[in-house]
Formats: sequence, C-alpha cells, structure tokens
Amino acid sequence: MVKLKTDPKLPHHYIIGVGMRSLEDKNPGELYLKYGPVYFTNKEVKDLGDAIMLSQDKLFPTTNKEALKITESTSLVHTLSSMKMAAKVNMVTLHHFASEFKIEENHFEDLVELSNKVESIKETIKEAKI
Repeated sequence: MVKLKTDPKLPHHYIIGVGMRSLEDKNPGELYLKYGPVYFTNKEVKDLGDAIMLSQDKLFPTTNKEALKITESTSLVHTLSSMKMAAKVNMVTLHHFASEFKIEENHFEDLVELSNKVESIKETIKEAKI
C-alpha cells in the first residue's frame, strides 16, 4: 500500500480512480471518474500504521489479520486493496486528496469533468496521483 502523508490541518482523505476514455468512446482521451471517492480520516491512517507496527512486532507476534482486527482497519484495507487491484486491471490511475473539511462526493466527479476543459485542474489531478 502507498504511504500517505497526513497533516493535522487536513484530516479528511479521499482516493479516487480516474480513467481515460478509449478511441471507441464518444470523447476519446477524456478523463472520467471511474472509482470513488473512498473516504477516510487521519485517525484511520494512524490506526493502519499501528496495525503495521503490530504485525511486525518481534516480541509479541501478531498476524496481519489480527493486527487489522485490533485496530479496526480491516474494512479500509480491503476497500483500498480492491480499489488498487481494480485500477491496475482497468488501467485507471489512483489519486489522493486531503482536505480540512468534508467534501461532497459529487465534487470529485465535477473536478474530473472540469479537468478536461481547464488545464490547471488537470494539473491538480496529476499532482495527486499515487
């Protein structure tokens, strides 16, 4: 999994999958939102880090499954792992955004749609690629 940077000022995280329309589509080369957003918080990122630490502890051996259960990270890991696998199979790129406030889900669809018309928004999406 990708190591995500957290900032106390940006506690809300979103991962989206962005695809590009094929030559057979109506608008070839156009970007579109394929997956997401998957929402999680800094606390969940910290919990996942704790799970990793637990699973690597030599003094108190803990399996990955147990560590995820203890830190209540199982659902997030399954969601992100599935998203990563689906993105790879479908040639979709994943992008991470962090915010100081919660964002409406339709914001990301609008963002990706606008990126086809506004170069600075397309750059923002490119910079968020993970």
